[in-house]
Formats: sequence, C-alpha cells, structure tokens
Amino acid sequence: MVCLLCWFGVQTIQAEEAWLQRSQAILKALEGQPRPEWLYGQSEQLDVKRHAQQVMEASKTIQTEALSTSGLPTVPLNKPLTQLFVSFSLGESALKGIFEEAAGRDDVLLVFRGPKPSQKLPALMADLKRLLKGIDPLPNIVIDPTRFQRWSVSSVPDIVVEQDGKTSLHVRGVASLSWLDEQLKTGKQGDLGTLGDVGEIAEIDLLEEIKRRMAAIDWKQKQRQAIERFWGQQKFEDLPTAQADRERIVDLTITAPRDLTAPNGQLIIRAGQTVNPLDKMPFGLCLMVFDATEPAQFELIRHQSCQDKQARIMYLATSLPRQEGWDSFKRLETALQAPVYLLTPDVRSRFQLQHVPAVVEQSGNRLLVHERKLPAATGERS
Repeated sequence: MVCLLCWFGVQTIQAEEAWLQRSQAILKALEGQPRPEWLYGQSEQLDVKRHAQQVMEASKTIQTEALSTSGLPTVPLNKPLTQLFVSFSLGESALKGIFEEAAGRDDVLLVFRGPKPSQKLPALMADLKRLLKGIDPLPNIVIDPTRFQRWSVSSVPDIVVEQDGKTSLHVRGVASLSWLDEQLKTGKQGDLGTLGDVGEIAEIDLLEEIKRRMAAIDWKQKQRQAIERFWGQQKFEDLPTAQADRERIVDLTITAPRDLTAPNGQLIIRAGQTVNPLDKMPFGLCLMVFDATEPAQFELIRHQSCQDKQARIMYLATSLPRQEGWDSFKRLETALQAPVYLLTPDVRSRFQLQHVPAVVEQSGNRLLVHERKLPAATGERS
C-alpha cells in the first residue's frame, strides 16, 4: 500500500506518455491508409455512414414506424424463399399489384435497391407507405443492395428462388407470383432466362454510391484538418512566467483517515498514522516544466541540470503552438533528445506547480520545486 501511494503520483505522467505514443503511432500508420478510424468525425464520413445505416434498416423502419406493424415475418427454415427484385421504374400501378399479391406470404421477399437519385430515405418511405395503404396483411419489403449484387440483378422484375443459400430457380421479366407457383409445382428449376419485358432500376446502388463518395474524399486533407482541429481544441495548463528564483517544498506526507487493512484483514496503516511515500520509495524523476511557446524558457530548461544525476528527466510542456501541433513536438524532442509530454491538470495540482520554468526533484523525503527567473537579456513575459 505504501508503494502504491508513492507510485500513484507517477501514474498520470506514464498515462500521458502512453497517450502520446499511441497518438504518434496513429499518425505514422496513416501513411497509405485510405480510411483512418479517427476520421469518423468528418461530416462527409458521417453522412455516408448514416445514409448507409438508414437504408439498410429501412425495411424494419417501414414495418415498425411508418406502418405500425410488429415487424417482418420470419421465413421458416429449409423453405424456399422467393426474392422478387422490384423498382419504382415498374410504375406505381404495377408495384401496388405486386404488393397485393405478396401480402401475407412469409415465403416472398420484395427487394428494393435503395432510394432514387437525390431522394432522401423519408421520401422513399412515404412513397412505399402510400402504395401499401389498404393492404393487409403487409408484404415483406426490404431495401438491400447487397442482394442485388449477390444475385447479379441488373434489371427488373427479377425473381430468384433461394433455398439453402443457393438458387433453385431464376427468371427475369416476370413479376407474377401465381405464375411462379405453377412453375414450382411442375418442378421447374434453374435459370429460365428472360420471359418478359424488363426495365432499368430507378434506384441507386447504395454500395457503389458509398465507394464513389469515399473515393472522392481527399483523405490527406482530412487528416491535416483533423490534426488542426485537435490542437485547436486542446486545453493547455498555462502557467505564468516566474518573476524570481524561488524554491518551495512539497510534502507528500499523508494522514490516514481510517484504518487501512489488507484483504486478509492485516492492519497496514492505523487511522491517524502519518505516512510519507518517499520514506519507502524514491521519486526517481526530475521534472522539467516549461512553456514550449517561449524560446527563452526552452533554452533555460534545455541547459538545466538536476541534483540527482541518476534521476530520469521528464519534460512537461504547459503549452505548444496550436498551428504547429505535432511538428512542434517533433522539433522539441529532437532538440532535447528526449520525449516531451503535455502537463495535465492532476500533475499540476499534485506537484503544486505555480510558475514556469520550474524543476521538480526529490530532496531528502520531500519534493523541491525550483522556479527559475528568465535571464534579463532574453526578456520576460508576465
């Protein structure tokens, strides 16, 4: 427990280090990648994703929201499924007739490819709702471009009878379910070819539309914009510039508010007992805290030394140039030949940091905070 109390003060810094390493790894991995995950916040990406999700769920929405029914009936297992591919290009009169013939048949699925060009999903739903008015029970309707692609459907009407994941009968130019039933009764199977008039599909192929939109996006530009937004929104722990050399002692001694026991019941610390983690474990760090937007602070910290030559030096920046972001990090790390991390609110509070530049290191069983005034020749910032 005593060890944990000491290490607790260092965990946030280590977490910050891991965060920066992950961020830099993401940036490095972006090279050659067409679709970085952290760009999902882009408006273009959101529009595409939202549109795809809406269309894929349209059949469920049509059934539950627009038509106020309990949902699509389930096709019994091992029973042939008739997929009738349709489009508004067939005409509303023909579509309504198809809807009426398919009403109540759980072995028939009417498949649309998507909305018409420039048509929004609510408008498509309104059209379907209008044609379905007065039809009870409702037919099974889905909007699924993947089925069109799976069965290579390029015109309508098109019927695919599927069983066990395979085509048992395929015919084009026919929309009559009663005619189809007669063919199935006589044992017809295979590809019957085109037996009637076929027309173009009026609706868009949503999957192809997504590919087109994705290809049109300049991902390099979106990457740069995302990085700019990150630094524009980043909150820095700004601290005023030190106006004089000053040293302050930070005492990590704590008083236990209650008895602390191990899981086996053994008493570790009694209520009211005082504990200083540095009595049991050395700090092991020398923190160099500075404002990276100030060259004078950088130069002072760069040449600053620590009393304990064995301590690990850790550079903490209170601020960075927002316009330069990661480039600024890289320059700092190159110049210092060491990682640079952002100062976090909890680290600022834990070490009672008030002014910069400052050095935090162990002195005996206390922490010593050295605030350093900038040399007069470099100028000062208040």
